[in-house]
Amino acid sequence: MNEFLNKVLKYYDLSLEEYEKLSAPVTLNDLPYAYAFFNFEKFMMRIEEAIKNDEEVVIYGDYDADGIMATSILKKAFLKRGKNVYTMIPSRYKDGYGLNERAVNRLHKRGITLIITVDNGVSAHKAIKHANSLGIDVLVSDHHELSATLPDAYAVLHPDLSSLPAINSCGAYMALVISYGLLTYYDEYLVGLAAIATLADMMPLVDRNRTVVKLGISFLNKNKPFSVSTLNGSQLFDEVSLGMRVAPRINALGRLSQNYEANILVEYFTTDDVKRMYDISAYVEKVYEERKNLSKASELSEEELNNPAIVLLTTELEGILGLIAQSYLLTHNKPALIFTESSEDDTLIKGSARSSSGFNVVEAFAALKNYILASGGHPEAGGLTIKKADFLNFKRDFLAYAALNPLVLKKEKYIEAHFEDLNPENYKIINNLAPFGFKFPSPTIKIVDGNTYKYTYSRDGKHVISTLENGIKLIGFSLGEEARNKKEFAIYGTFSQSEFRNVVSIEFKIKQII
Repeated sequence: MNEFLNKVLKYYDLSLEEYEKLSAPVTLNDLPYAYAFFNFEKFMMRIEEAIKNDEEVVIYGDYDADGIMATSILKKAFLKRGKNVYTMIPSRYKDGYGLNERAVNRLHKRGITLIITVDNGVSAHKAIKHANSLGIDVLVSDHHELSATLPDAYAVLHPDLSSLPAINSCGAYMALVISYGLLTYYDEYLVGLAAIATLADMMPLVDRNRTVVKLGISFLNKNKPFSVSTLNGSQLFDEVSLGMRVAPRINALGRLSQNYEANILVEYFTTDDVKRMYDISAYVEKVYEERKNLSKASELSEEELNNPAIVLLTTELEGILGLIAQSYLLTHNKPALIFTESSEDDTLIKGSARSSSGFNVVEAFAALKNYILASGGHPEAGGLTIKKADFLNFKRDFLAYAALNPLVLKKEKYIEAHFEDLNPENYKIINNLAPFGFKFPSPTIKIVDGNTYKYTYSRDGKHVISTLENGIKLIGFSLGEEARNKKEFAIYGTFSQSEFRNVVSIEFKIKQII
């Protein structure tokens, strides 16, 4: 067996048979049977009734990439059936997350008789009860955590309510399942949109999630739809370009929109008017650049730099707090918690926290529960609301907790190799396992003889930019000085590919020089 392949198998704890199975092409037949989702038949029968009776139908989504993709998938499927439906992406500032009673009242005035939620709904008990009282049926498709009792909806579709393996799938995946019920086939473009959402929502890339992303990337590369190609800025689609270029542009509009601007993205992904798509894509790019500038972390005072965590009260928009916290985390390697005044109540402040393995955000919130009015999240990211008057005391106690529970980074796994192992054959061995993502990362490779190569650098000398004899590019941002000045070192990095002027190149991106 190829020695490098053997190292890859050990890294992932795979047998050769398992490797070959993961490397094999997938087809639409590999997607799960739609009827494996409980309530699917009842869900679709109500939709068919609405189509037959020409009812007023609304798809009620969410303002993140998953919610926007889910809404677009379902809207496009209805259009393919010849049925135009109303869609609503709520404002995070005016409506908050999920279906609410105010929205139900607005929809009732429009004559809506059927609400289909995507990427929300399982926690909207009051809103759904209110809809029922007005004679509106509600179909819920969601993937968020189920409560002890289901909402009193006409039918509920959820990954946990199925006979499939117990993994979470995003809201757009559930919308894709509904689109199958509408069309009796999986549309390639809609699979591509579901793949974007799966990556954007950081779903574990195993089982059906992996299948839909692998299929979606294949279809996008084959069909090159204008809407996704324009946001990508390239004709090459992979998990990196979809997750790092396309998804952030979709998210930017939802994060920064004070009103209902994010609804324009549903039009963008469902219209056939190329001129309209051009106009919308230019607007999306403008908003994305604005978001990038807003979310840059500002410099910290000496006092803040010495604290065990970063806790700040800002005047920024709620929608970018997590981005700012993430920037501080990556820059200073400390848990970061950024607050701003609530848009709903000026006596309250809302915060967004980011951390990494070793400092559990949820446990920190639990330790400070006496301050917290509302909170949620997972170990590495969360949000909370406290009284503005409690900020200084909360900050004091959060910093005290952080001092007692310092962030301890996990030791990263790697494949040990030599420079001669950076070749196209070994790139293919790894890339056969793509797509990579949450719960299935691209392997880090440690080149033990990192000091034996004569590197070349960018004009300013800051970056490593070299090309091996076999054509593979070495890219190390801000690592020029370390490569020049260290006498003995190893380099750590990952394989990837890039496209420039329709030429695809293999790259080895250096993450560290140690």
